Amino acid sequence: MRIRIKPISALRDYLGETVELEFEKPVSISELVRILREEYGVPDQLEIIAIVGDRVVSGEYIINHDEVVYLTPPFAGGSPYIDVRLVKEESVDLNKLLDELSRLDCEVGALVLFIGLVKGRVEGVDVEELVYEAVEEAALSQLRRIALEEAEKHGLIGVVLWHWVGVRRPSEPTVIIATLARSRSEAFEATRIILERVKKEVPVFKLERRSNGEYWVIGEGTRHPRHRH
Repeated sequence: MRIRIKPISALRDYLGETVELEFEKPVSISELVRILREEYGVPDQLEIIAIVGDRVVSGEYIINHDEVVYLTPPFAGGSPYIDVRLVKEESVDLNKLLDELSRLDCEVGALVLFIGLVKGRVEGVDVEELVYEAVEEAALSQLRRIALEEAEKHGLIGVVLWHWVGVRRPSEPTVIIATLARSRSEAFEATRIILERVKKEVPVFKLERRSNGEYWVIGEGTRHPRHRH
């Protein structure tokens, strides 16, 4: 397994433009950082933040395949914690998520969690399942932009914004938004706005399979019967 490390800012002074390491087994970010500190003399007082893909990851994050990892010092201006994802797993551990977020910053005074669920009945008709598809790279970029913009606007400490893709059935979650703020008013308002922006600005598309047929859900809930060639 090969990990390519791309240092940013002050870390480039110690690590150069790129570092490539080979591992025979999965390795955590914490272990990776420990190795770099020992081998390249990165001082302990220089905090290191890891970014994998489109999100900041914790020291417990496990790398188990070839990967590119960006390592940075703390962001200028004390940027908020942002975690955006397109989720493909059947379920996630919400208790673990809440525990991690509640420990993120000692200034957190409010954590608002929104979970969107699949409705089992729409317009008096039973819903069997929803199928979500996305233009993935563009969707991740838009999710991150929304999270960053609303975090800055409302002075948030952190934003988690996850949207499922694939098949979802009644009562299963489709989107998770978590906002962390110093006060509840900031967190509630930001969560509401983020949800509305996700519905309008992110290229995620929904096919509704109901007992009376299949319908594409377009725009503000307009349903267009599926046409098959």
